[in-house]
Amino acid sequence: MKEIKDALSRGADRVGGWSNHFRRTKRWEERAVHALTNLPATEFNTALDYALAYFIWSHSLREWLIGDGIFLKDELDLALRRYPEWRIVRDLANRSKHLILTQNPTDGDWVVFREYDHFAPQVEGRERHHLNLYFDGKKYLLLDVISSTRSMWEKILSDKGLI
Repeated sequence: MKEIKDALSRGADRVGGWSNHFRRTKRWEERAVHALTNLPATEFNTALDYALAYFIWSHSLREWLIGDGIFLKDELDLALRRYPEWRIVRDLANRSKHLILTQNPTDGDWVVFREYDHFAPQVEGRERHHLNLYFDGKKYLLLDVISSTRSMWEKILSDKGLI
């Protein structure tokens, strides 16, 4: 029984630890960016699904970095607090997983919505649009939040000499 448990603890999702999780996060980012830059060819809910999946993976990277002993919890939390996008990542990931946020969210009632660009050329007879995020009283282009989140992680990991 112990051999089976040991083998299961080395499953494909755990091989490579935090660095494999970071690569997986980057793949979710690529999917989200591709979907969000190809609207309306990509269906709205598909683009939203990829974006939310990216934020869930991005948020869980924190746990992997702490769990693998790369960062102390307080050290990483201090670094993340310097980035306003971390509050967005945290709330989007947590509300995507939980109906109600109870752990001091910045904006537990954030909204993602479609905005049409009436001056852009149509694609297959459909108007071009983009996805926005309304968070903490401000409107963000969802694609920009993904980009700034990637930059946040790259800076934190680079400062630690990890990438």
